[in-house]
Amino acid sequence: MISMMNLRLGLLAFCIVGSAQAFSADLFKVAPYTLKHTNGQLLLNFQLNEDKKLVIEDGQKIKRSFEYKKGIHYQTELGKEECGVSKDLRIRDTGTNEVVFTKNYEGLSCTEGSRAPDYTFGFISDTQQYKDRHEAIAQVIAYHHSMDPLQFLINGGDVVQNGQKDEQEWIEYFLGGKAYLMDVPQIAAIGNHDYRGHKIDYALPKFFQKYMRWEGSPANGNLFFEMPGFQLVIWNSNVGDLKSDEEDQMWTWLEQKMQAAQKSNTPLIFVTHFPVYSSSLNKFTSFAVMKLRRKLVPMVEKYGVKLVLSGHTHMYERSFKDGVHYLVAGPAGGRVNKPTFKNPYVQKFDSNALTFTKVKYSNRTLKIETFNQDNTLIDQLFLNL
Repeated sequence: MISMMNLRLGLLAFCIVGSAQAFSADLFKVAPYTLKHTNGQLLLNFQLNEDKKLVIEDGQKIKRSFEYKKGIHYQTELGKEECGVSKDLRIRDTGTNEVVFTKNYEGLSCTEGSRAPDYTFGFISDTQQYKDRHEAIAQVIAYHHSMDPLQFLINGGDVVQNGQKDEQEWIEYFLGGKAYLMDVPQIAAIGNHDYRGHKIDYALPKFFQKYMRWEGSPANGNLFFEMPGFQLVIWNSNVGDLKSDEEDQMWTWLEQKMQAAQKSNTPLIFVTHFPVYSSSLNKFTSFAVMKLRRKLVPMVEKYGVKLVLSGHTHMYERSFKDGVHYLVAGPAGGRVNKPTFKNPYVQKFDSNALTFTKVKYSNRTLKIETFNQDNTLIDQLFLNL
């Protein structure tokens, strides 16, 4: 349950973030949100409840003027992020000239020389199942974003409970997370629930593709980002939904990325829905987890990967083994679970917490703080990359 003091903090945060932007709630079926593209673009997404001719503007520059139809999911490139350059996004109704949505996306600060700028990003997972729980974490995220703007937010997968059975679950996800989704660019891994109801073998589920990816994104669900100061791999650990040759190619690709990162002395952070180490025995994922332990663990240890982020178990847990930190998010919407296995590598554990993890990057170090649904700090780690 959320304490009244922290609930007020969350509501205040929503007012702070929300008051900076115009927003016509009745017009949008899916409120505007952005995805972070691997090429550095921000991708604006939304759906309307009615047909409307709109103009999308970035400052004084018109990005797109179009007759938008209700119920159609639209995606528009906003341009690449540049240091020291913010984006003033405005969506305007051409009939009434009313501004129906505005948002300022703050650019990273510029630094001299080769040092990457300081910045903050977030990590959550398992936003499925219970809208009120998602809303609780959404308020925590919005509060922290108002205090220290998040450049992006990683979702570790299981975005919704039944990814391909009922599209309305996706609409509920966007409603539940509106407090942060309108403000923070998203990056999502794909979880097993995001496949649920999917009938086409060896293809990315169409609703996940529709809402969390873009035209031309890798069919295997993996993503690779060159972030300031480190590289980021988003990995599809649903091996049962991949062709064997496709999976082999993925492992080859991953090792090449890790080799290149090590050679260039560039830190790499790895995100996968299924955790490598946890206090959960789940018969439905044991095959995937065993494969991660057999193939991924030797690679991250060999190539000096320091941080692996996961979800799935619905229990917050941080483990450490042979120089690698494994952080498993508590649910950000799903039910909490109890431990069924003794994890010999566990450093911190909380089976009652919904969680949001805030990561501050500064000069090849990470300050990692995890907060529960009451906005209480439950774990902290300082990590040299």
